[in-house]
Amino acid sequence: MRYSFKLVLILVVLLGFQTCNQSEDNVPEITKEEFPDLKIFLDKFEAEAKLRGYNFDFSNLDLVYVDKLTMPDGSEYCGLGIIKHPVSGKRTIQISKSPGHCDWAKKTDIERENLFFHEMGHAFLGLLHDNALMCNGKPLSMMTDDFNQFFIYKENEPELREYYLDELFDRLAANEKCIDFGQNFAENPVFFKNDLADPMWRFSNDNGRYQVSRGIHPNSFSTTYLGISSSGTGQNNGYIYKELEVPNIPEGATVILRTKVNAENLEGPGVAIAMRVYDTKIGTTGATTNESHTLTTEPNPVNGKLENHVLELRLPNFTRKTIFILPFAVMMPGTKGEAFFDDFEILVEPV
Repeated sequence: MRYSFKLVLILVVLLGFQTCNQSEDNVPEITKEEFPDLKIFLDKFEAEAKLRGYNFDFSNLDLVYVDKLTMPDGSEYCGLGIIKHPVSGKRTIQISKSPGHCDWAKKTDIERENLFFHEMGHAFLGLLHDNALMCNGKPLSMMTDDFNQFFIYKENEPELREYYLDELFDRLAANEKCIDFGQNFAENPVFFKNDLADPMWRFSNDNGRYQVSRGIHPNSFSTTYLGISSSGTGQNNGYIYKELEVPNIPEGATVILRTKVNAENLEGPGVAIAMRVYDTKIGTTGATTNESHTLTTEPNPVNGKLENHVLELRLPNFTRKTIFILPFAVMMPGTKGEAFFDDFEILVEPV
């Protein structure tokens, strides 16, 4: 496939800058050192890592207090985990000293540990926010940003703390819990579809050699499409794709990318679909993003006159180690004409 370099850049951006915004009322009044050395919490992280078989090298990690963490849109955050700092090039944890919003100075050590470990999840373990829930309504992961990250577990909850740290280092630990998937896949297998209300689609038009579009066919009232057209001058693939982060799909399920292609007269190689899957690999100096699967119909593109021609890819044995799924609609170089990928969707067949 010819678009890997751009994808790597996108993944670096997505994984390289994670923020956490939390506040809490009724903060306990506790007399202690207001801003202790952050290495105290790094030592705790290291001890927990060793209990789970990891021996890390933190020489490329910076721990920094800052007066305030304010984003360009004005939002204020309590912690920041950066995989590669734009100036130092190091993995970096920043903790806000802001008294009004975060009140780190008034937090207990276990509360501080909660936020620090969350930011280490971003900066050192390469994790994104994960807002899946247990069946009891608790967050499935301490990487949530729907709950206050100072209070995922408390002092008197050692078993809950152990679970969240197990899951921090190994996402498969979540399989021990009853997971709320938000739907019954046996009754409703559609996990994802081309929803026109979703603006977060990306594309590559090979310097204008392809035209891409999204819409609803005028005579159908409900059939959504991804459209790609070209005059035949494409030198690289033209494609449209979507990034699905930390997909909440049952362990061992089969994940299916399916679409119906329609075209009046595609000349040349034709069109295809693809699906790329990513997880993380934890090394001595931290985690890296790893492409675990690439599935594609590109070796056998379709062309000519196409009427609801079904293209399908199947990924068996889904694992919750997955942090990205990227489905693609693809037009091959040298193809002339217009193709519509109708009802572009991902289905889930549970075990």
